[in-house]
Amino acid sequence: MRSTQHPTATLGTILGFTLASVGSPAFAAQQALDTTNPLNGLTDIFSQTFDGNLQNPFCDGLSGLARRDCQFFSGVPGPTRGIAISPNPTGLGNIVPGGITGAGTGSFLDLTLGASNAEVTLAGGVIAFPSGLVLDIQGSTLVTPSGIAGFVIEPSARTVPVDANGVAEIRVNTPGATSADFSTFNVIVVQPADCSGPLCGLIPLLTLDMVRYRLLIDFSPDFTSFTASFVGQTANTSLVFATLNSVAPEIAVADSVAPDDDLQVPYGDVTELTTSTETVTVTNTGTADLLLGAVADANPLAAPFALLNDNCTAQTLAPAASCTFDVSFTPGSVGNFSDSLDIPSNDPATPAVTVSVSGNGVAALVPNINVSDSVPPATDRNVPFGSIAIGAQADQTLTVGNTGNANLEIGQVGAANPLAAPFSVVNDNCSAQTIAPAGNCTIGLRFEPLAAGAVTDSLDIPSNDPDEPSVTVNVSGTGAALAVPNIVVTDDAPPTDDRQVPFGNVTEATTRDRTVTVSNNGGAPLVLGNVAQANGLAAPFSVFSNNCSGESLAPAGSCTVVIRYAPPGLAIANDSFDVPSNDPDEPSVVVSVSGTGIAAGEGGVDTPRPAGASSGFMAMDPLALLALGLAGLWAAGRRRPARPR
Repeated sequence: MRSTQHPTATLGTILGFTLASVGSPAFAAQQALDTTNPLNGLTDIFSQTFDGNLQNPFCDGLSGLARRDCQFFSGVPGPTRGIAISPNPTGLGNIVPGGITGAGTGSFLDLTLGASNAEVTLAGGVIAFPSGLVLDIQGSTLVTPSGIAGFVIEPSARTVPVDANGVAEIRVNTPGATSADFSTFNVIVVQPADCSGPLCGLIPLLTLDMVRYRLLIDFSPDFTSFTASFVGQTANTSLVFATLNSVAPEIAVADSVAPDDDLQVPYGDVTELTTSTETVTVTNTGTADLLLGAVADANPLAAPFALLNDNCTAQTLAPAASCTFDVSFTPGSVGNFSDSLDIPSNDPATPAVTVSVSGNGVAALVPNINVSDSVPPATDRNVPFGSIAIGAQADQTLTVGNTGNANLEIGQVGAANPLAAPFSVVNDNCSAQTIAPAGNCTIGLRFEPLAAGAVTDSLDIPSNDPDEPSVTVNVSGTGAALAVPNIVVTDDAPPTDDRQVPFGNVTEATTRDRTVTVSNNGGAPLVLGNVAQANGLAAPFSVFSNNCSGESLAPAGSCTVVIRYAPPGLAIANDSFDVPSNDPDEPSVVVSVSGTGIAAGEGGVDTPRPAGASSGFMAMDPLALLALGLAGLWAAGRRRPARPR
């Protein structure tokens, strides 16, 4: 949608419309403003009396509309306001403000579009604000204008071009004259009841009659409505801001099948050669007349659907008015049918509404039982619980549905073939129930093994399904010994499972990180303690990041710990840390770390390999070779075989 945007936040947000016409002509003369739009009305007053002068140090730094406004009004308002408007926006009224005569009725702008919509002429207008408008001055003085406040734009005709985006900008500057005359405010001083507070004596300084204004009009694509913003400047350089959007129709379509606003009319199952009829209601929820075209003209219905009792075609609906038409479904055979129809109108946002219809022709009214369960495949009537620990329990759900077109009567579940321990029925919502077509009910099944081994059973579900009066569902499960967690610790330096983390040669005053992964390949959650607490690391080793301490790892879950080696000088370093857990046979795993600090350029982790590296050579000084040899001897002495699991 296209919308008119104000140059500053104080102007509020203007509601945008995207319109498409069904033949409405471009408007001329008085165009009503939308009195129901919550964004319309007075939005801001900048008073020189209470807010100081306009600020104009940076007009050249602005761009577009903001820059033009700044230059036109000789500045921009400051950030604070001495006058607060309530309500804000004020809304628009339907009657002429007091003190204005011969201007007609209602809130409107007198606009005439020229040939090809290339220009527009403004010849005045009346802007009324509803009763109850309050001006709060500096929190101490309240002004309540008598009757309906508002202003009138002088009737002098002014013609401006309309750009390619449908926007017209009208700027009027008549110093010494009145371009937009406020009513009621000029009589506040003679009505003491209109003002209370210490600043009432300053009310005469509120010269709200404007000597210049900017009116920005943004037309809809078909030029049948517009959004508009108004900024007016008074003789004492105060500014008033208002939002003035025109009225527009809005179509709403509902039907007699819930949900009624989804533009879908599902008839469900209808016996062949019989008729089902639903009603569609069209309502004008907008603020201007809604003109309807021919229903189902561009997109007509075909058998087995038909349009009946059409009270909408070519109708004009006033705001809040509605009309109806019926759509019938008469399937001549068994099968699924679908179609759609269009409802054209002059709704600018939705020029054509499409309503889909669908139905299923069925041969006879019979119930049909359908049993599915929560273990894939859902429709095999087998419920495998799998392996469940002794003393634990597992639940699965049977869903009994009626895919027929008559009520399904269910008998007592398990009456002829009940379940026996360790299986049981819980939450039986089906026994003795009547299930309507497309409805369903559920039965909860439980497996609670008390001994190890595989067990099976079955239960029956009786009903009035004529071709399947009893459905048998099989259940199975295995009682298993209690599962335990099992910790596995690996790292990113091959061999990964030796619980040795060699950092190798690392240039002094640099760092290198290695990642240790803790996994649970057992059958119960692995609860980890605080890593490296009982057996912590000392410099030059440290725990850089720790995602494992205090974690509970599900079976097949894992977490990581990053160890950092930062050699301060030329030395070989060794250390270890612990990983505690609730693994019953290995409550603490010890991981060894080692590394050698070397001088820069002596084969550290960041030193480039020489040109001969691809043939197996690596340039390294004797000290580095000696350090590697010592590290290897130490690692060999510390290495131990991985324990069997």
